Amino acid sequence: MGYNAIGYLAVFLPAVILIYSLVPQKKRWIVVLAANYLFFYLLSGFLLLYNVAATLFTYYMGKLLGAKKPEGADKKAFKKKKNKILLAAILVNFGVLIVLKYTNFFGSSIAGIINHFGGDVRYRAIRFLVPIGISYYTMQAVSYLIDVNRGTLKVENNLAQLALYLSYFPTIMEGSITRYKDVAEDIYAGHPVTYENLTAGYQRIVWGLFKKVIIADILVKPVIKIFEGFQYDGAVCLYGAAICTLQLYMDFAGTIDIVIGTGKIFNVTIAENFRQPFFAKNASEFWRRWHITLGTWFKDYIFYPISVAKPIRNLTKKAQKRFGKGFAKFVTPSIALLGVWMANGFWHGPRWTYIFYGVYYYVMILLELLLERPLEIVSEKLHFSIDGIPFRIFRFVKLFFIVIIGEMLFTADTLTEGFRMLHSIFTNFSLRSLWANKSFFGMSGYEYIVVFFAVLVVLIYNTMREFRIPFEEKFAKLPEAVRWCGWLLLLFAVIMFGAYGPGYDAVAMIYAGF
Repeated sequence: MGYNAIGYLAVFLPAVILIYSLVPQKKRWIVVLAANYLFFYLLSGFLLLYNVAATLFTYYMGKLLGAKKPEGADKKAFKKKKNKILLAAILVNFGVLIVLKYTNFFGSSIAGIINHFGGDVRYRAIRFLVPIGISYYTMQAVSYLIDVNRGTLKVENNLAQLALYLSYFPTIMEGSITRYKDVAEDIYAGHPVTYENLTAGYQRIVWGLFKKVIIADILVKPVIKIFEGFQYDGAVCLYGAAICTLQLYMDFAGTIDIVIGTGKIFNVTIAENFRQPFFAKNASEFWRRWHITLGTWFKDYIFYPISVAKPIRNLTKKAQKRFGKGFAKFVTPSIALLGVWMANGFWHGPRWTYIFYGVYYYVMILLELLLERPLEIVSEKLHFSIDGIPFRIFRFVKLFFIVIIGEMLFTADTLTEGFRMLHSIFTNFSLRSLWANKSFFGMSGYEYIVVFFAVLVVLIYNTMREFRIPFEEKFAKLPEAVRWCGWLLLLFAVIMFGAYGPGYDAVAMIYAGF
C-alpha cells in the first residue's frame, strides 16, 4: 500500500474521494480519520495503537501546556512547571521512538566496544515491532507541544482534529513533516473536492509517478548490484555514487509529489520538500533545498534552542574575551550545527553509516562557514568574481562530488565498505572497467535510453523553475485539449516505461524506512 502502488492509486484513494464527496461536509473529517487509520492498519496492523496512544498522550500534555496561569500563582514557578511538563512529554515521545528503533543498535554497539577491549559480551537482539511513520508523527507531535508551550500556537481542544493531523494518510509514510497550524484546520474542514483541485492533484501525482517508477525504480537495479559488489574499481564506485544519488532523489521527490497531489485533491496544502537542490551554491544551501521540512524542523527545535541556551551564550562570551570576536562568532553556530547534524544522522536510522553521514555534512558545512570570508578576501585580491561563470562551474562540480560521496557513504552497508569504495575512486580508477561491467549492472540499453530521456525531462523542468521561467502559467494558458494531451502523454509514459510487471520487483519507498 505504498503511494505508488496500484492498490493506493486505483482503489484506496478513489474510494476515499468518492465516500468523502458523498458525505455532508461536517462529517467528512470522520471519513478522513477512518481512511487514516485504515491506511495505517493496512501497513502496520494493530501497531496502529502506537499512533492512537501517541495522539491521546500528546492531546493530554498539550492541554496541560496550554493551561492558563492560575490567578495569584508565581509566573516563574508556573513557567518552570510547564517546562518540566514539556520535557517529560518530549522524553516520552522520543523515548518510545528510541526504544523501538535504536535499542538493538546501542546494545550491539556497546557490546562491540567492550569486546574490542578484551571483553566477551554477546548481545542478543530484541525483536521490536515498529509502526510505519513513527519518525514522522513523533516529530509532528513534539513540534505541536513545543509551539503550544512557546505560545505561538493555541492548544487544540478538539481531539479529532489532533488525531487527523498525527495520522494523516498522505504524509504518514514519508512526510512532508507538516506543522499543526499549516494543515490541521484544512484537514478537519472537509473542503469540497472541486474539478480544479482534482485535476491539479492527479497531475501532480502523475508527475511524481514519472520520477518514481520510470527513473528511481529502474535505477535501483544497478545501485543494488554495485553496492553489493563494492570490490569493483573506482570508476564503478563513482558511477554507483552518482546513480544512487539520482535514484534516491527521484524516489523521494517523486513520492512527495504524490503526497502533495493527494493533499491538493482535498484542498490541503502540504509543504514542499524540495526546491531544485542540485542548483545550490554549497552544501548548506543544498540542505535548505533538500528535505526542506526536516531541515526547518531541526532549525526551529534544535539549532535555535541550542544557540540561545545560557551555557552556549556563556561559552561564546568566554571565547570572545580570550580569542576575540572573529573566533567567538563561530562558537555558537558550530555547536548548534553539531546538534543538528548528529540528530539528522540518528533520525535516518540505527546505522553507523547514517550517523557518519550527519558528521560528514557537519564538517563540510562548518568548513564552508570558516572559509567564506577568506574566499572573499582572495577573490578581491585576485580580481575574480565569485558570481562569475568559471567559479559557478567550480562550485557546481565541488557540490556534485560532496553530495554523491555523501550519498555513497550513506548507502553503503557498512562504513568500512563505504571507505573502501571512496579509497578505490582515488587509487584504482579505470573507465575501461566501467564499460566492461556495463552488462552486470542489470540495466538493458533500452532502460538506459528511457532513464536518460526521463531525467532530461525532469532537468528541463527543474531548470525552468530555478530560473523562474513561468512554465506552469504558460502551460495553463494553452487550450484545454492541448493540456490534457500533455498530461495523458505523461501518464502514457508512466504506463509504458515504468518499472513494474514481469522482470521487476516492487520497489519500496526509501524514506518510508526512516
